[in-house]
Amino acid sequence: MPIRRVDVALAPRFAEPAGRTCLVIDVLRATSVIATLLGRGARAIYPALTTDDGLTLRAQLAAEGTTAALCGERDALPPEGFDYGNSPGVFAALDRVPEVAVVATTNGTPALLACIDAPLAMTAAPLHATAVIRAAVEADRDVLVVCSGLRREPAEDDTLAAGLFVERLVRLGASPGPEALFALERYEAARDDLAAALAQSEHGQRLVTLGFAEDVALCATLDRYNVAGALTVEAGRPVLRPITSKGVEVSR
Repeated sequence: MPIRRVDVALAPRFAEPAGRTCLVIDVLRATSVIATLLGRGARAIYPALTTDDGLTLRAQLAAEGTTAALCGERDALPPEGFDYGNSPGVFAALDRVPEVAVVATTNGTPALLACIDAPLAMTAAPLHATAVIRAAVEADRDVLVVCSGLRREPAEDDTLAAGLFVERLVRLGASPGPEALFALERYEAARDDLAAALAQSEHGQRLVTLGFAEDVALCATLDRYNVAGALTVEAGRPVLRPITSKGVEVSR
């Protein structure tokens, strides 16, 4: 049975994940980092709500014999004590990415953790859009695209990225809700130069000012990776694991 409906929550506080597949977007940059890590071979990514939670979780994993890289940002910059920041470009350039990572960001990881009770929650970014859509189709439920937003409010960059996923799902026969139509319209107006549109958003402008223009462009890249990530709970801890599809045909 095809997906019947796709809705968009323009910020996490609008999300009602019960009974739906949730695609969580923080295109600038948390879910783009996660797409890069998964696409390059990471086997486990632990989302943390705060930087302190991230530091604690890394220490707990180390005590259990698991080495995890601590990645993330506060106000777009790497927090003290973290191994890496929140740059997909950095992870794309590494000879080898960490197999296990803990990720703590301002907007993205809290949005993901807010969807923990969904039947299926996945991170989503243009970098692995087709893989995410395939996994959503296989799950055979209505879809809620959850935008992480900025400071708990809707943000243009995530709305644009949400529109990309709405467009793909509508092509597969899903009916869009009102906010999904809004996101689709925003995306269709920007699709010819998504990188420029992301750079012109409030969040994009801040990242460009901080020297992350290459990251912003990278985050607009389509389908560089072919792995999605699903949120599960293991030993009481939320963790993203890579998932592969069964080959459902999805046009790009």
